[in-house]
Amino acid sequence: MADVVAEVDLLVQDGSLDLAETDVPGGAAVKEKKELRLSGDANDRFLDGPACRRIAIVDFDPTTGLPSPPPATFTPFKSNPRSGTYVADGDETSTATIAINAFGTVFQTVRMFEGADALGRQVDWAFGSEQLLVVPRAGEWANAFYERATRSLQFFSFVGESGARVHTALSRDIVAHECGHALLDAVAPSLYDSSTPQSVAIHEAVADLVAVIMALDSRRLREAVLARSDSVLAGANAFTAIAEEFGMARPRADGMARHALRELDNDETLETLSGARPHILSTLLSAIFYDTLNVIFATLFEDANLPDTNGVTAMPAAAANKALGTAQIVFRRFLLRGIDYLPPGELSFADVGRATLAADRAARPAASKVRENFAEQFVERLVVATAEQLDSPQPEVLAVPADQVPSLHDSDWAAYQYATRHRSALGLPDGVSFTVLPRVDSTKAIGPKDDDGVVPVQRELIVKVAWNDTEDAAGTVGRVRVVPTGATVVLKWETGECLALVRSDVSGVEHRRDRDRLLAQLEEDGALDTLDGAEVGESVGLRGDGDSGLRASHRLLHLAGWDG
Repeated sequence: MADVVAEVDLLVQDGSLDLAETDVPGGAAVKEKKELRLSGDANDRFLDGPACRRIAIVDFDPTTGLPSPPPATFTPFKSNPRSGTYVADGDETSTATIAINAFGTVFQTVRMFEGADALGRQVDWAFGSEQLLVVPRAGEWANAFYERATRSLQFFSFVGESGARVHTALSRDIVAHECGHALLDAVAPSLYDSSTPQSVAIHEAVADLVAVIMALDSRRLREAVLARSDSVLAGANAFTAIAEEFGMARPRADGMARHALRELDNDETLETLSGARPHILSTLLSAIFYDTLNVIFATLFEDANLPDTNGVTAMPAAAANKALGTAQIVFRRFLLRGIDYLPPGELSFADVGRATLAADRAARPAASKVRENFAEQFVERLVVATAEQLDSPQPEVLAVPADQVPSLHDSDWAAYQYATRHRSALGLPDGVSFTVLPRVDSTKAIGPKDDDGVVPVQRELIVKVAWNDTEDAAGTVGRVRVVPTGATVVLKWETGECLALVRSDVSGVEHRRDRDRLLAQLEEDGALDTLDGAEVGESVGLRGDGDSGLRASHRLLHLAGWDG
């Protein structure tokens, strides 16, 4: 059955973007027409709101807080009533425009994340229900956030330094970023309640990088950036600057002006950011990945400038745009498949590096300049001492006969028996109880189309095992802290061979020191609430029951004073 389609006009970036300075057609117009697609075989359709089965706009009157009717109407095509369009009223800041932009950007971000060039499967939201709610007019505040408890993305508006009103739901960067938080929470839910600063920062870095991927999806924005930079991706540009309109409208906490909320083109190291709060700390990890994107693009651009079989060389601008479009796909695979391999529990930047390298090696076993450069970045930025510390094994002992793979996926009993047999290889301490998470069946594209137009794929079984370590915690609470830990095993579905084993490791002295420091900072700021049900934007809390680990530490990413 044919796909169900909704046509929408979406902003290329935000109100700060001006394409008129380049040769890109359209001048100051910053919208692109996009098609949102649902599988025709799925029990799903587009509705007023906008809404579909997994994503729905929920609108409130920002002055009264009362629910409002669906701001955008789905208008079916006469030729095909299942498909149609969402049309705004022409006002660039109308309720309908804001709702359509938020819904369309979230929809595209989810489809990108779950596509064959990324995870290769539909994710289950961490909040345990099917539909993610999107609130495009959540109120008056210079903020936007994902919140698991209300299963929502919430976007606020505020008046900036210039007196102009800024709607965060009209920023592709911000909407894609917050959706990235929800998607990462679906894949790595243990990060939501982390006590390790790097774990909290991982959430912010991945969300920023999801925003970069969605920005790269815009042909017009790619052309504009490349035209201004003479086909060079390095240096500050519209891809490295996250949420430019927001950043310019809201100065830093020290009153200094800025050109964006965060800048991914930087030379920070773990030493220069020692003690930094999660928002700032995140820029180290996101910079490592952005440098990798630059390497991917430069390599592809160099190849695109070579003569073809007929001796014809492409025009530089066309070659650069094609190379960057392809680089976006390669980078998407590189980043998001590493996220899929993350072990459960508290994580470090080095754990992300190990998972990313393991996932890329599983798909592309041959030696890779991209992987080599990526590992070198972790060394140069003082995350690890040597590149070898990012290696992950592929233990033959973890392989299973091919005919046992389906039962390992379907049967909890078989999965627990597997983990019990392989305690030593997994790093599971003797006598410690563990949990085997629901196994994941994922089919991912691992290369370009062949001569017959067929995309090669690899089917994987992802097995994640979680357990808890404990440590004494400093600070006035003076209690034991539980540190969630875990391991990921990836098996090739057709053969049962072990493609990767990735274990988390935040047990070192430096990570314990950082957890103590974060706890002390929260106590000093009066931001630590030991009661359940802390209000959004006010405080995080302790997990309770004698555990001085943090609950809802993800809220630090939108907590006043901790958000940049």
